[in-house]
Amino acid sequence: MRLGISTACFYPQPLEEILPVLAGLGVHAVEVFFNTESEFSSTFTADLAAEARRCGLDIVSVHPYTSLMEGMMLFSDYQRRTEDGMQQYRRYFEAAAELGARFLTFHGERDMGRADDEARFQRKCEQYHKLCALAAACGVTLAQENVAWCRSNDPAFVRALYENVPELRYTLDIKQAFRARRDWREFVDVMGDRLVNVHINDFGHGQSCLLPGAGEMDYADFFHRLRSLGYNGHTLIEVYRSNFTTVDEMARAVAHLRHFVPV
Repeated sequence: MRLGISTACFYPQPLEEILPVLAGLGVHAVEVFFNTESEFSSTFTADLAAEARRCGLDIVSVHPYTSLMEGMMLFSDYQRRTEDGMQQYRRYFEAAAELGARFLTFHGERDMGRADDEARFQRKCEQYHKLCALAAACGVTLAQENVAWCRSNDPAFVRALYENVPELRYTLDIKQAFRARRDWREFVDVMGDRLVNVHINDFGHGQSCLLPGAGEMDYADFFHRLRSLGYNGHTLIEVYRSNFTTVDEMARAVAHLRHFVPV
């Protein structure tokens, strides 16, 4: 298991400017959060991959900016839009592969307060199968994240995906579990041996997202549970730029987590 950081922490600073900052913090694992369509071009990803190599960084996962629209793009009843969405995500998987990333973090369908009947859920699973196949063809794995405003805010929905889409993998996000008023352990239990990526933060004092070490998170228990699952992937700090003022604060968060996991 290794510690890393998501570029999302430094948004809206340009991606290529963030990588040297992350390297300066002493981490080696990175998740790239793409912020616009042009960043998926082969020219941009080639330059970004070269910068990552220069900085000694391993881009382990990517996160598309279209995560806000994945339900509309990929799971609606409008077939032509779904087909177009699939081709758009094929480009995203190709971009991930060009960066050497193994995973693409996926939000999925927004929670609209409507339960699926059996036929609709099975159609949804078919779309997941297609997405997973597109990703696999590029050497990338689709990783469903638990997200407070999405269907994946419910461990029961995640379990249903686990049972019906065996090729799907999972990204655990601590702050999103907190915002959904769920214990992160509920998601660890249902993601189980298919957990491949982790977004880590702290919470407490009435706030759902703080730098590690600034809240009430029990990291000893957290890392013990991950290791008991046999998890040997990455734990990536993912907070917002509003959660810290200086890079030194992020450095202290990295130092805090070094007690539990190496960089």
